[in-house]
Amino acid sequence: MGLLEEYGGDAKVVAGATALTILLRNRLIAPRALISLGRVRDGLRTIREEDGALVLGALVTHREVEQSPLVRQRIPVLAETFATVANVRVRNVATVGGVVAEADYASDPPAVLLALDAEIEAQGPKGGRRIPVAKFFVGFLETALARDEVVTAVRVPVPPAGTRGAYEKFVTRSSEDRPCVGVVALARFDGRRCVDLRVAVGAASETPRRYPEIEALGRSTTLRGDVVPTIAAGYANATDALDDMRGSSWYRKAIIEVWVRRAIERVASESK
Repeated sequence: MGLLEEYGGDAKVVAGATALTILLRNRLIAPRALISLGRVRDGLRTIREEDGALVLGALVTHREVEQSPLVRQRIPVLAETFATVANVRVRNVATVGGVVAEADYASDPPAVLLALDAEIEAQGPKGGRRIPVAKFFVGFLETALARDEVVTAVRVPVPPAGTRGAYEKFVTRSSEDRPCVGVVALARFDGRRCVDLRVAVGAASETPRRYPEIEALGRSTTLRGDVVPTIAAGYANATDALDDMRGSSWYRKAIIEVWVRRAIERVASESK
């Protein structure tokens, strides 16, 4: 923390450095100093269950989340999502703390963390605090972190029994590309009746998005028939989609409608 204070915000924290290297190469940032967390331990490299949540240390790699027996058992959709990121070489280096602190919209994990009501644990000179993911991502490459704070962990509540999840990712260029659109659907069932539905769309706008009023349409239904296309169309219409090299705004909206429907239909089919 002292180094961050010394450089007055003109320093960048380095973990896996997969994202930071790209930013430096493209001259999007030019910090005076790089501060490595490589030798820091203190729980930053562990995955543990605590108070009804999985706590992923900031230095845990994507590959470790993907392969963790604890994550696979308790929150399978979390392991599924991290397994889709880039390729295995990147996943062996990229860290949990890095992917949230970077706040790149074209990333897979933020959407699933939003759907799961995760919290970001941050530490600074004034102590630690927890920031809900819904408030953490502010804009493109912008978070709610103070200049002298670092991410120490991500806390992900374990969903109630009867919850099923699915992550659907659409890429436009190659299987290892960043998503054009990523959709996570979480549904909790009582028998065949949906009692809770959460849908988050990532990579389509500057921050991942949820629309509770549209999600509510799926509750007390079997998530079959006209309700799923209605929810999918609602998400497409509500999302202020971006234009970039992976797709135009109108194209993204069309893809959102398709992939929201597919994600919900997948969790509904598993409730039989």
